[in-house]
Amino acid sequence: MNRTIASRVAAIAAAAALVATAAGCGNDDDQAAPATTAAISSSTAPPSSTPAPSAVQDLGSEVAFTSDGFALRVTVQGFDPAAAPDAPAPPGGGHWAAAEVRTCVDTAPSQTTVNWSPWSVLDTTDGRYPASDLTYNQFPLPEYPFGSEPVNVGECVRGWVVFPVADGAVINRVRYAPNESVVTTWNVANAAPPVDVPYTTSVEPEPTAVEQPAPPASGGVAAVGQPCSSPSSVGVDVNTGDDIVCVFMGSGGGNVWVQTAPLVGVNNVGESCNDGDNVSRTPDGKAIMCVQGTWTYGP
Repeated sequence: MNRTIASRVAAIAAAAALVATAAGCGNDDDQAAPATTAAISSSTAPPSSTPAPSAVQDLGSEVAFTSDGFALRVTVQGFDPAAAPDAPAPPGGGHWAAAEVRTCVDTAPSQTTVNWSPWSVLDTTDGRYPASDLTYNQFPLPEYPFGSEPVNVGECVRGWVVFPVADGAVINRVRYAPNESVVTTWNVANAAPPVDVPYTTSVEPEPTAVEQPAPPASGGVAAVGQPCSSPSSVGVDVNTGDDIVCVFMGSGGGNVWVQTAPLVGVNNVGESCNDGDNVSRTPDGKAIMCVQGTWTYGP
């Protein structure tokens, strides 16, 4: 019960509403975008008039795209092959890698939006790993816009995009491919000293402790819609008596109390559960969910 819940809702709404964005960039035909995100695109999807160079770019190199009045500059500035070791493991297994990317909008005749879906990473055997379709509090910051978010002309946006990667895979390229006309890769093989690629991290059960109340929101009021200070903390709505949880709503929304399903007792992360149990809390007052028979942070 972290910001994943809010990010998924925001990304689904953004994808449904997206109608026109930046120059000649749509979904990559050879790589489907994650279901909860939308790529930089145009309602007419015109081909780019300046396709990206075929050569692999050096880390930090800026690539410009122009088409039909749009002008963008895109850069991969950094890479971490073993990002977010404290986050829950990817649903399909493996570990997380992350790329620090930057997009600048120089010219645009209509609103430009950016998100994670045009990005992927490739390993030394040409295996491709699309960007994650969920996000966790433990992911590196600043986070590149997860759901489609607008970028005004003259503005740039920078942040980390996170990828679920198979254990043992050696990632050497970051790929940007919003449509078939725009495909660019950056070499990240030498981005950092070699490190041991971590295998899926098992979650150790937390020691049993006396349950403590969730911290109140700002001003001492805990109610749906009120700001709060500790993501994943649980509380009780002073107006309705319903269980609520503190959720990160994105860089523009901050931490806010939202309603949750009724909490079932007190449990430790890593302990077994019944799928029907749905939502519980840890002894220290953090919200957890029953996922595939195990209590864990986030969905």
